[in-house]
Amino acid sequence: MAELQEILSRFYSIFPWTEDPYSKEGKERFENTLKFMEQLVNHRWLRDLLSKKSVIRVLEICGGTGIGGVALAKILMDKGINVYLLITDLRKAALNIAEKWSLEVLGKGVDTLLIDAREVHKLDSKFDILLLYGLSTPHFNPWDMVKLFTSVSKVLVNDGLFIIDEGDRRYALLTQGYKHVLAEYSSEERFVVSFHIGYNLVKGSIKRTYVDLIKQTKPVTMELFMWGLAEVAALTWVFFENVDLVKLERTRHFIIGYKPRRILTPECLSEPSVFNKV
Repeated sequence: MAELQEILSRFYSIFPWTEDPYSKEGKERFENTLKFMEQLVNHRWLRDLLSKKSVIRVLEICGGTGIGGVALAKILMDKGINVYLLITDLRKAALNIAEKWSLEVLGKGVDTLLIDAREVHKLDSKFDILLLYGLSTPHFNPWDMVKLFTSVSKVLVNDGLFIIDEGDRRYALLTQGYKHVLAEYSSEERFVVSFHIGYNLVKGSIKRTYVDLIKQTKPVTMELFMWGLAEVAALTWVFFENVDLVKLERTRHFIIGYKPRRILTPECLSEPSVFNKV
């Protein structure tokens, strides 16, 4: 896990992802996220869940600085609902920000935990809502995603919800094409470029190396899977009794999985032989 922690920390120090809630861009992202969460809580499955619970327990995975989880908690608390929020990630620095910032926004502290999202089934707790916010699915290839879903299913209550923030990257590839060299971000202080360096046939993941040409930071190589909306929704259906979408903007949606089936468990997934060919 230590190696993955280091890679992710280096990646987010280079990649131009808005996650600092104290920055102008971060504040704008949070305000936009509040609008998304307002749409979400009006969904019939959310309304039904909220009507039956005195306390809503929320687990955010890949939470970073907690923008998604805190926004959901704020919307619920503004409606008079008591919320327990646990934000998890593999980057301690991001979780430290989440602890401080959430206290300022919500008026109460939230719990944070350093844990791999594929291992949340090891938590000795059950949750009503599990949130994956921030378009994080590219970090999970199909094999990892199966592990993730089995883990999530185990930690949710029987009528729990898995909420996935997802955009259709496959549509973007079809309309815009895949760029082997891509300028990711440009300003007077930073010029971030990524390069295609390989493809893993078994995992279906692409390998890209990211570098800031102005800061001349050490390059970091990431394996990413370019999910489409339909694939993630269909996979959700395998693990949950029902699935629905909430449209946010363009191809971006919340995918909602309702009532985990628990057909598979994390314990029954031993390493497949095909990995020997990776």
